[in-house]
Amino acid sequence: MKWSKYSESIFDAYMHVDANIIVQAVPGAGKTTNICHMWSLDDKPTVYLVFNKHTQVEAQQKLPAKLNSDILTLNSLGYRAIQATFGRVKLDDKKVGNIVREKYGKRFVSAEELERQYALVKAVALAKCVNTSGVLSPDEYAGMLSMYDIDDYPRMYDDICDVLRRSDEMITVVDFADQLRFPVLYQCHMPQYDCVLGDEVQDFNPIQAALLRALGAKRYVLVGDVHQSIYGFRGAMSHSMAFLKDTFHCVELPLSINYRCGAAIVTEAAQIYPGILPWDESPAGAVRHAALEHEVSTLRADDLVLCRLNKPLIALAYDLLRRGVPCHVRGRDIGQGLVALVRKQRAVSVRELISALHAAYAVALYTAQQCEDTARMQRVADRYESALLFCERCGLDEAPDAVVAAIQRLFDNGQGVCLTTVHKAKGLEAPRALLLDTPLFEIFKRRAAGPWQREQECNIAYVAVTRAQRELVYMS
Repeated sequence: MKWSKYSESIFDAYMHVDANIIVQAVPGAGKTTNICHMWSLDDKPTVYLVFNKHTQVEAQQKLPAKLNSDILTLNSLGYRAIQATFGRVKLDDKKVGNIVREKYGKRFVSAEELERQYALVKAVALAKCVNTSGVLSPDEYAGMLSMYDIDDYPRMYDDICDVLRRSDEMITVVDFADQLRFPVLYQCHMPQYDCVLGDEVQDFNPIQAALLRALGAKRYVLVGDVHQSIYGFRGAMSHSMAFLKDTFHCVELPLSINYRCGAAIVTEAAQIYPGILPWDESPAGAVRHAALEHEVSTLRADDLVLCRLNKPLIALAYDLLRRGVPCHVRGRDIGQGLVALVRKQRAVSVRELISALHAAYAVALYTAQQCEDTARMQRVADRYESALLFCERCGLDEAPDAVVAAIQRLFDNGQGVCLTTVHKAKGLEAPRALLLDTPLFEIFKRRAAGPWQREQECNIAYVAVTRAQRELVYMS
């Protein structure tokens, strides 16, 4: 194929410059294609670190085998190191929850205390991502609570430290966070490679960066897009690429041509972040504004509908189903979170469940208001209002299992029009992308509490716009 001048510069540096490289790649720039080409340029022992299992399988099928080389997710790399050090271990992603229930189960008995138990499990999971020393400092604790929307309670710091210590000492059982944490904490026997090719590095958290450093490779080539960093709320470093560039003393190179989107869509994206360029052979593309009522009747199975929140997507999904238009909401983990919220209320009927959700919503919203965190208030509202939408479509005298079943149906099947939050749309593209409730993007940006949150909101809008290949539609 004919490579761009940007790709040629990257390949030339890879072959002839004795330095680590970090590539700043715009959306649709062919990051994976460039990485795959570098894999084939030499026969040095190399590990290609991919974002998820799906990408791993695709790359393993596409790329030629190389001696003493691997294509791995970070988790599978860490798990391999753990097994090389400790032998066979059991993988159990409910490890922290089991520790909390075993030690604190009798203490967490009321609905409010069960909410604390949930917060404790979430906090320990995040602590495993942000802490690399084994001992959570008070400063790390305070920063984690404010950044990641965790409800504090008396003695919570002591509880987190206690559960984290117990989890770290339980080396025969690991969860997914331990797969990354234990190789760093226990200096496990890491596989040896001459070169590391890392993808999607803009979403690395501190423990992933430490795992990368623990590899001790001779050469690192790291690829990502600082403007597609949108997972700060769940532990990713908002400054991941800058941190990795400094840590590994990288030469920075651009990959600036977008091959995915029509020229008009690239121009729209450049209004958010200049520097993204259209391909010379890209179609013109189209960007337009339309009323939701008009666009609903034109939706096709290959369309992608995006929104900043879940609630508008769920409401639209039910509207489409009433019209006989097959659809689904992307994000099984979101569905599982709503199911957990429903079950946590311990109601015996949908009527009782609605009352319990309203009461729990009031408490959670009050807590967010006390913190003066408007973004957190919106997340709380989205979560509870989404659950209530499902309740409204069930009989009041039905058991809450009917609500659970409705949630699972909408989030688990993959048929028809795909409706998704922007966070769940990373890696997706469609001929036509429709942005639902577009004023939300600006509202969230205005409400952002600090600079990193405002930057993340700009990144979210940027990711949303660049999902469209031929047509971008703003719906309101």
